[in-house]
Amino acid sequence: MRGINIGKIAGFQISIDWSWLIIFFLVTYSLAVAYFPQVYPDLSSSTSWIMGVIAALLLFASVLAHELMHSVVARNNGIEIKGITLFIFGGMAQTKGEARTPKVEFWMAISGPLTSLAVAALFYAVTRASIAFELPTAVVAISGYLALINLILAIFNMVPGFPLDGGRVLRSGLWAWFDDLEKATRYASYTGQGFGYLLIAFGFVNLLAGFLIGGLWMIFIGWFLVSSARSSYEQVVLREALSGVEVERVMTTEVPTVEPQLAVDEFVSDYLLRHEYACYPVTEGNHVKGIVSIDEVRALPREKWASTTVGDIAEPVEEEARVSKNDDAWDALLKLATEDRRRLLVMDNGTLDGTVTQESILRLVRTKMRLGVA
Repeated sequence: MRGINIGKIAGFQISIDWSWLIIFFLVTYSLAVAYFPQVYPDLSSSTSWIMGVIAALLLFASVLAHELMHSVVARNNGIEIKGITLFIFGGMAQTKGEARTPKVEFWMAISGPLTSLAVAALFYAVTRASIAFELPTAVVAISGYLALINLILAIFNMVPGFPLDGGRVLRSGLWAWFDDLEKATRYASYTGQGFGYLLIAFGFVNLLAGFLIGGLWMIFIGWFLVSSARSSYEQVVLREALSGVEVERVMTTEVPTVEPQLAVDEFVSDYLLRHEYACYPVTEGNHVKGIVSIDEVRALPREKWASTTVGDIAEPVEEEARVSKNDDAWDALLKLATEDRRRLLVMDNGTLDGTVTQESILRLVRTKMRLGVA
């Protein structure tokens, strides 16, 4: 998931997806136009709007605290966290691994709702103190709203519908009971899909009753839960199928390369315009000097193509763009997906061994499934 980077908190990169701007506006609008004026009719329109913006920002800060606690617990248990993204449905920690035991899964899942409960209690205390000390109505209104909404978030997330936190708690229990992650995920996924379909049904009921926005929102959330539950189960199936499979088994050794002294205009005519590859490793012998793609060529003025070599414009191979042949194929698949790359270079000590793609990894998975081989 791509977004706008806004900084780091506790070592985690925080970003905002573009969809977050939509929900931020909707929350602010609903608070400023409906909620605050209805609960506190004496407020002016401008005050309601200012309160709406502040409350919306604090709401997403609360969501961020929820996700940060998930991430801290994961990191403390050896799971790498790439970052946290706020998006239209709240927040998501981008993990590069999964819990290895039911106990870790349980604490990772429960930490988020417990944090939301703690935040709700904090804002409730602020509300009571604000009333006792007769602070401005705006302080009471905002803190009261945040206490309520964080309580609702904690309760909603504890619904046993995977991949909600409650569904993950359920999966941890089933995992401990069956001692089988795939089976536990399958049953937890059923509950998630069931809860999603229930929300969709209630959404249609709301539409028929004339509540257009609320009905559409419930349908949207329900659809998201159904698709997320399915994809989460499919991910576990993939991980099980790739268990113990090294990159060497799924990589391609026939890799088209170019030499660093090749002129850019020849590279364009002989490679980019003749083959489907968008980028090529630049090698001397079998040693990788860098990688060159259409992007580097486009950045170079056309009149310099004949006098410039691909070695001059080649970019260093980033850590995120390479793997070792002894690495786990599942980790390579995660890297391909999270980095949104078409292929990774398989390298050891600067030497090119081959390339690996999502297609080559998934081809092995499909073959194993057709053969019924675990």
